[in-house]
Amino acid sequence: SEINEGKFKGSKGLGYWINSVMWSGKMDVTDPEASLRYHLRANQLGLDGDDSSVVMSWAFEAYEKGLLTKEDTDGLDLTWGNFDAMLELQEKIASRDGFGDFLADGVVAAAKKLGKGSEKFAINQKGQDTLDPYRVCKGWSLACATSPIAGRHMRGSINIPIAFGPKGVKFNPYSYKDQPPIVFWELRAKEIEDIIGICVYVGTWSGVYALEPSDYVELTNLALGINLTEEDFMLLGQRGYNLEKAFNTIHVGFKRKDDLPHRRFFEDPILSGPHKGETLNKEKYNSMLDAFYELHGWDKETSWQTRKTLESLGLSDVAEKLAEVGRLIE
Repeated sequence: SEINEGKFKGSKGLGYWINSVMWSGKMDVTDPEASLRYHLRANQLGLDGDDSSVVMSWAFEAYEKGLLTKEDTDGLDLTWGNFDAMLELQEKIASRDGFGDFLADGVVAAAKKLGKGSEKFAINQKGQDTLDPYRVCKGWSLACATSPIAGRHMRGSINIPIAFGPKGVKFNPYSYKDQPPIVFWELRAKEIEDIIGICVYVGTWSGVYALEPSDYVELTNLALGINLTEEDFMLLGQRGYNLEKAFNTIHVGFKRKDDLPHRRFFEDPILSGPHKGETLNKEKYNSMLDAFYELHGWDKETSWQTRKTLESLGLSDVAEKLAEVGRLIE
């Protein structure tokens, strides 16, 4: 990508994708050249665009609420839509310069330092800065909130299939009850893509159906001279996901409460647009979570894995490690 005219003429670098629009959009910046510039500099500076935009938007909101002033922000006017301030703050975070250093460890750390109730809008999942919107598409929120990589949409989140789902499956993306089976299917398919090295953009996550689990089976069997079935492959995906979850349980001890979205998604409605007024319903979300745990064979009260489930997946050694730290359901 390259900007050929205007204020940022000459800026160039790799790619531009949907998250790039979301990054600058978090600061209400709609100028396409500023958005592209933010994307290009994030790559050049080695900044995670998702995380840095979350903590920056938190700072913009704190500024709007009067919790931060220009004295705190090194003179930056963090008014929504001010792309000059956004781009300067991006540089400051990367170099840990002044106010940038205050933000550089992420939104949870920044909110803890500032206090003043700013924790209420420090959007995170399991302590990880969270870019994704959760309120509207219920399967997306379920997958992001329960993801072993915390608040990320690359484990079970249903993208274009929001309109279609797996072949032959019809569902309503705004309905709570329809989501757990779809998310459970997609997270296993995505794990398989990672295992065999298939690009996510030609697989099930993108919804183009260029390739899907039955294709992965055929290609792998031909390449390796083996005879796995599609069911075998889905079990491999389930094993991978359970390994990731067990790692978190052993080292951090995440429980059911950590699979709940940030309180803002339950309490603060969308303020404008086609989904104005939308929030998550906590009772319905918890019912969706129950169904999701049941599909996995996990304990509903704690979210922890059971010995029975892990042994059925050939993960007896993982069960023993969980038992050693007292986090296995016998």
